[in-house]
Amino acid sequence: ALRALRAVLPALRAPARRPLPRTAGGAAGGAVGPGPELSARLLAALDPRLGEGMYAAWRGAAAAEPPLLRAVQALRVTAAPFGATAPLRSVTDDRGRVIRQTDWPLGESTLTMMRVVFDTSGRDPVRAEFQYTESGSSVQRSEQLPADTSFALGPGRVSLQAQAGQDLGLSRLVGRAEYSREPGVTARFGAALPEVTLGVSRPADDGRVEVTVHSGEPLVWRLSPGEHRQAAHGGFEVTVRYTGAGEPPNVEIGVATLPVRADRRVLSLDSVYDTIAVGSWVAIERPRKGAEGGVPGDPALALVTTRVTGVRTAAYTGFGITGRGSELTLADPWLDEHDVLLSTIRDAVVHTGGETLRLAGEPLGDEVHGHEIELAELYHGLAPGRQLLVSGERTDVPGTSGVYAAERAVIAAVEQYADPRLPGDHVHTRLTLTADLGYRYRRDTVRVQGNVVAATHGESRDEPIGSGDSSRPGQTFTLWQSPLTWLPAGNPLGALPVLEVRVDGLLWHETDSLAGRGPRDRVYATGTAGDGRTTVTFGDGVQGARLPTGHENIRARYRFGSGRAANVGAGRITQAVTRPLGVNAVTNPLPATGGADADGPGLTRRTVPLAVSALDRLVSVADYEDFARSRAGIGRAVAREVFDGRRTVLHLTVAGVDDVPIAEDSGMLAALRSALARYGDTRLPVRVAVRELVQLLLWARVKVAPDHSWAVVEPLLRQALLRRFGSGERELGVPARLSDVLATAHSVAGVEYVDVDVFTGVTAATAAARLAGAVEPSPRTDVAARLAAYREEVHRVTADGGESLTSVAARHGIPLAELLRLNPDITDTRPLAKGRAVSVFRGIRPAQLALLSPEVEEALVLTEAPS
Repeated sequence: ALRALRAVLPALRAPARRPLPRTAGGAAGGAVGPGPELSARLLAALDPRLGEGMYAAWRGAAAAEPPLLRAVQALRVTAAPFGATAPLRSVTDDRGRVIRQTDWPLGESTLTMMRVVFDTSGRDPVRAEFQYTESGSSVQRSEQLPADTSFALGPGRVSLQAQAGQDLGLSRLVGRAEYSREPGVTARFGAALPEVTLGVSRPADDGRVEVTVHSGEPLVWRLSPGEHRQAAHGGFEVTVRYTGAGEPPNVEIGVATLPVRADRRVLSLDSVYDTIAVGSWVAIERPRKGAEGGVPGDPALALVTTRVTGVRTAAYTGFGITGRGSELTLADPWLDEHDVLLSTIRDAVVHTGGETLRLAGEPLGDEVHGHEIELAELYHGLAPGRQLLVSGERTDVPGTSGVYAAERAVIAAVEQYADPRLPGDHVHTRLTLTADLGYRYRRDTVRVQGNVVAATHGESRDEPIGSGDSSRPGQTFTLWQSPLTWLPAGNPLGALPVLEVRVDGLLWHETDSLAGRGPRDRVYATGTAGDGRTTVTFGDGVQGARLPTGHENIRARYRFGSGRAANVGAGRITQAVTRPLGVNAVTNPLPATGGADADGPGLTRRTVPLAVSALDRLVSVADYEDFARSRAGIGRAVAREVFDGRRTVLHLTVAGVDDVPIAEDSGMLAALRSALARYGDTRLPVRVAVRELVQLLLWARVKVAPDHSWAVVEPLLRQALLRRFGSGERELGVPARLSDVLATAHSVAGVEYVDVDVFTGVTAATAAARLAGAVEPSPRTDVAARLAAYREEVHRVTADGGESLTSVAARHGIPLAELLRLNPDITDTRPLAKGRAVSVFRGIRPAQLALLSPEVEEALVLTEAPS
């Protein structure tokens, strides 16, 4: 488990980059000129009628070419035409026996069929079968061949001739003398039947049959067994099929009337669908339409997409079945003149009942990093120089997910942008930052918050604190609330109270001391009463002006509240005491740092003499150290002259009061650096860093003296050790000694002896590696805490198979990017070979502070030794 933790530590330790202030030149490398945002502001200023409506319209306007895709629908209903699953029509003989099955005519079409059956040898015709089908009813007739007869068939008559020798009728039909020598069958249809003449020849030696259809013009086909033909001829749809296997050889000719054009737009569905309305989209799939060997006709009808112009619920009777379903009238035809049989639409699939889907923008798959952020929409009010907070899930932590972070950024430039290469792209805002983001974020988790203000702890009050009396010198008043809030400042003290005192509405100024002030100087001095409240003392008319007489004419505007309690974590501040107009919610994406309690007696005794040692003039190294230690919020400081690899610098290591964590970008450090530059030697390079913590680990067994209770001795011993090795007593660069542990333990009443099992220290860089390894066999005599020094640390690969760059970075607790920076000769990601030496640190390590932290309970483990 700790091995996995070591792999992610370098990424977690990577600090967020400090945003650079925007300069007049904008972002580095950025174009300078009147962009769309500036032009929009000028338009709004020149024409007040535009107002805020301009940005609302601009946000929804499409800057690119109109998209070809207007809408997307999900068709939720899948249906079939009525009759698609109907059984084939049965054909019976004279005795009513079913001899075969055939297809139904489609819609209002009529189907006239002739079937010539040959003998078993497939040479001579022996029977002719006729059938007329209309509106679901059919009439059949069968004649044995040869024959020369005429008979009624449905609404018309049929003249049948079948000859074994000369076929004069067919000869006259086709005008070919050579055909008259072949035997065959000729049928003429008349009256209300289709006026056509059908002819079927006797099979030739090659097995082919000649089929002739005459309806004004002859249509001749020569078919081999198994062939199928279909074509429109003379206003009819003609279908011919020559069957030579599986049943007696036969030739079947079907003549169907073409459907009415209006019927080609009517689609009868197999069931009732309430979700279909006028205007709904319909997509009809017919895979075989227009395909080779499929249904002849227009290939465009293989997929018809159209709208519904009419819809009703109808009852159907046809194809030998009955049913009830939705009858749709379409805007475009879905059938053509070739669709005369039910078989042409049996494979049709109807998609309808559409649900309109909202078109989403094309997602950007890359991560958010670098110095550019492309927002999803157009946002008004983002201006160069404005601060942002960028938060989201980090993607640069290897092997894990769910790590969230936030960092500050400053806008360098704002561009309202639309990509002309993306059809339908709308205008959105693109931000250029003054510096690259410190982390990489998953795009769909990123939040960019723009209403960013610096917030400090303390509640505001504006109230009268007393009445002035010109007859009384040196009047003193006490603020009602405490403690008074102090904020970092660049003065020698390092902080200023948030206090403003006005007398009769005129502002008076705070001074360190009234001594030396003139009788007209409107000044006051602050102090602290015994109960911790702040006092305000005015002059006596000689040293500082007296107060004028008035009733409650002295008002104080101040803030109260401070201390470590203000160091809350990220996302903990969610309620606003007051809500300005337009503010809906508040939060703190970053943790609060830098809060410290008031100096206790011990710290006060140490820092008060330091204030007069340097007298606000920094000359020696000790002056820098004393100056830093005397500042508010800083509990420890040590200064040294150190070589940084190029030159000698003055390095100052600081720690917060009670070792309160200090962020690198905190206002306290910024104020300290500013004060050092103001009061120190401008030619001396100064580096300020926060201490490196050495967490002490102390595990011991304690023998309790006779007549004493472990329940009483253990808390006393724990308090004594935490007091001796806690933040209140420890100094920077001072090692922790085992002898001090034993001496402290024996000073507690009831402790007979102490057997220390573990006494060591771990730093952030070595914690994972130290804890993953074996426990030291014996406690150390002392735990080192070094002073600031320049170091060059090298890692040598000892594993036989080499080591990866990631493992080396994890072992030493540094980001992979830092490892590559320190070793520019590493140009690829191959594992480092055994014996290879790489630099893992080059620079100044700050001074260390070794202490026992009460926040880590496992750091101090005390157990009772058995008797």
